[in-house]
Amino acid sequence: MSLPTPPGNPYGAVPGTGYGTARPVADRPPLPGYPLRPAPSERPAGPEAPYAAPWQLACQLCGGSPAATMALRHHQGLFFIMLFRKRKGQFCRTCGTALYRKHTAMTMWQGWWHPLSAILFNPVTIILNLRVHSKIERLPEPGPDPFHSRLPLGKPLLLRPGTLIGLLPAAVVLLFLTNLITG
Repeated sequence: MSLPTPPGNPYGAVPGTGYGTARPVADRPPLPGYPLRPAPSERPAGPEAPYAAPWQLACQLCGGSPAATMALRHHQGLFFIMLFRKRKGQFCRTCGTALYRKHTAMTMWQGWWHPLSAILFNPVTIILNLRVHSKIERLPEPGPDPFHSRLPLGKPLLLRPGTLIGLLPAAVVLLFLTNLITG
């Protein structure tokens, strides 16, 4: 003995949208979730627009917009080995400046203690970070930070103790290279 089958689709599919349907039925509203993304607004970026538009990059640390893709480097020249580190990502102006100051200050005092680092790798790392810094400076200020997740800027680069300590080996290497070149 079997029970009668109720009318309609027993699997709960929306009629008119399944296999074999060329287009949805015109008298029904569109399914939820369509369109997938709203049309882009014409709001400007910066302090007037606290959130990134769909086509803009947002900072991966604080969510601020606008942001740019960059790679900040840090080099450690130890007596027997050398360590190379790179932090890639999308950063806003504030977070990018904070990371630039941190990585460059560490490079300035940790990067001179291997002969190859002192002559080649540490100056190249500092020059590459300076190029990234010019990219950071071209970004406008990000919008407000409602969750206080932005990195603190800290002291400027030349006022940090690590940078000041690193200037002494840099001066010695520069003096050595000028004596080597001039004879």
